[in-house]
Amino acid sequence: MQTVRSRVLLGLLLIGFYLTLLPFVVHGVGMIGIGLSAAAAQQSHLFADGQPVGNLAMVLHICAGTVLVALVPLQLLKGVRRTFTGFHRQLGRVLVALALFTGLAGMTYIPLRGTIGGSVMSAAFFLYGLCLFTAALMVARMALNKDRAGHWAWGLRLFWLALGSWLYRVHYTIWYLLTGGLGSEPDFSGPFDLVQNFAFYVPYLMAVQLWITRKQRAHTGALPTRP
Repeated sequence: MQTVRSRVLLGLLLIGFYLTLLPFVVHGVGMIGIGLSAAAAQQSHLFADGQPVGNLAMVLHICAGTVLVALVPLQLLKGVRRTFTGFHRQLGRVLVALALFTGLAGMTYIPLRGTIGGSVMSAAFFLYGLCLFTAALMVARMALNKDRAGHWAWGLRLFWLALGSWLYRVHYTIWYLLTGGLGSEPDFSGPFDLVQNFAFYVPYLMAVQLWITRKQRAHTGALPTRP
């Protein structure tokens, strides 16, 4: 009975996630179209005339990031991992590649163009890209080394980092619904904006680390001690 309830709850969570993800995906596809058009600079501040490297980096960042967010929840489904092992492994390779592309493209774009929110946002977003890139590398490394505990821990970190761009928008949506945008400015210079530069990934990484530490301690305590 408990298993059935858990599956129903997980199913509802996935449905809710993908319903909220739909506008994010539509926006991402639209931005990719703009980035590939001849008049990209006139349609979005993310693109600029005469800067093909920065423009291409942003298109790759949006494209890989959008697909990454859409696919990453499937990797944590226990039923998929146990029943479709081959699919789990192949999807893992795809997700690692997408995370590497997303992080590297973002870290290429920021030094070239910066961000609309200035130096604080640029630093925070660059750090996010570095965390995403590092987590993807570590997931691959742990898998190659057949380190199941390390693979699990880095996989959790990568999961939450992969959801970062979606969480960023969810935070803003909830905040605007509750406060009407208090502390947020069009140029992202408000106090809420400054907090948000880090709040979409740092607290989640901290929570994941606490969870990992708790599980590791519980596992260590359960091991038999030598007489």
